[in-house]
Amino acid sequence: MKLLRKRKIAFLTLIGIYLCFNSVMFAESQDLPYSVGEKLKFTLYVSGLKVGYQTIELTSGQQINGVETYVIKGLTKTSPFVSIFYRLDDKWTIYIEKDSLLPVIVEKDYEEGKKSGYYVYDIDQKENLVIRHNKETGDEKQFRSENYVFDLFSLIYFLRANPDVIKNTTFTFDFLQPKSVRTVHFKDTGEVEIKIPLRAPQKSITAHKIEQIGGIGIKLFVGKDDLRLPLIMVVPTKLSKNKKIDLELYLTGYSPGVDQKDIPKIYRRLRKR
Repeated sequence: MKLLRKRKIAFLTLIGIYLCFNSVMFAESQDLPYSVGEKLKFTLYVSGLKVGYQTIELTSGQQINGVETYVIKGLTKTSPFVSIFYRLDDKWTIYIEKDSLLPVIVEKDYEEGKKSGYYVYDIDQKENLVIRHNKETGDEKQFRSENYVFDLFSLIYFLRANPDVIKNTTFTFDFLQPKSVRTVHFKDTGEVEIKIPLRAPQKSITAHKIEQIGGIGIKLFVGKDDLRLPLIMVVPTKLSKNKKIDLELYLTGYSPGVDQKDIPKIYRRLRKR
């Protein structure tokens, strides 16, 4: 009897740990800092020069394998003049589960310099499996992941809803790449003062600095308020084998979703852009 009782206590303890873990990992939908209809616009800079723009929009999705989803639509483009020398024209469509906020399908139609392609990634987060479909050639490739899989856009929305997963610790996941996934580590390195176009040049704003530990060194500067908007993103980008630049994205436009209220004053001037 004592042995059965100990086993029962151990089992209930494990169930409790599991439930606590999931309550931290996945925010309830009613607690999300965003809603359908939210739009973000970023201006792209390289070495202080304006080179293009990026837009991100959250829309209602559809059922995929019986699961409700949100859809993140992204567009990144260089300006007509810059495109003469280096053309960047990326279109993203990402389906994320409403409950877990994990991506299940990622579509990327891109043109980056001399490279171009159209890929669709089916992501089975439970089975740690990614299937890449090349829509131009019809080829298909499978590769295994060791952790949850994210692209940059789905990562941003996941961390906005689940800030505790990176608080005082390192968040490890597999980053989706064109031909594989790579395990990466991100960490909130603390609060910093930053200057962004939505403020007067002489004023600054407090943000959390979330950066990749090792690897190419992606940096995210996320607002300290409840919206947790990505104010600045720094993404090292390879132009050629020997040439790499830092692509800096500054938030310059913001439209709240249909269910978002009490927008902080600092963002209200962006709503007309």
